[in-house]
Amino acid sequence: MISLTELHAEEGLLRNGELTVVAKVEVLEVVGKLDVSEESSPVIETIDVNGFQVLPSQVEYAKSLFERHLDIASKFRPKNPYLKTAYMNVLLSLTQTICQSPQELSNDDLSDAGAALAYLREAGFELDWLEKKLNEVKEKKKKEEACLAEIQDMDEHVKPLKKKYLDLEAQIDKKKAELLAARAPLSLNDDNVV
Repeated sequence: MISLTELHAEEGLLRNGELTVVAKVEVLEVVGKLDVSEESSPVIETIDVNGFQVLPSQVEYAKSLFERHLDIASKFRPKNPYLKTAYMNVLLSLTQTICQSPQELSNDDLSDAGAALAYLREAGFELDWLEKKLNEVKEKKKKEEACLAEIQDMDEHVKPLKKKYLDLEAQIDKKKAELLAARAPLSLNDDNVV
């Protein structure tokens, strides 16, 4: 428990006057059923892939995961079919997230991906290969951010040089005009000639 006064006094707990509370919830057992009529709740077809129910659109991808990583679910503990489906959905979403361009991912996305990876490992998935990929994506993100910072820094250094270049170009054009005027032959037909 913390009083409102202590909450306001403690640095770092409030951001823009808001407190964010994060909680981890683990479902140990599902009791009862959803109280929705079957007419209003469409049945979603799923297909079994190595004991996990996946959507038809996910079958090929799920199969390829099991083919490439034979031991991926060898120590998976949950037996409840709903939990198994939920875990598989998290795994499939995580792999799709990691396959995005680092430009499309925020640092928060990568942090969430790390939390999802820990969650899946805790359930018994063997995901050393995925952790390696996640670390590669994090490194690429760091490299992207470093490159962007360097480009911005170089851009700042180039701006005054560009201005100086344009000023010199203007001076050169002016001197060329003066040079042409100095090289122009005189004419005896000028009114100024006596």
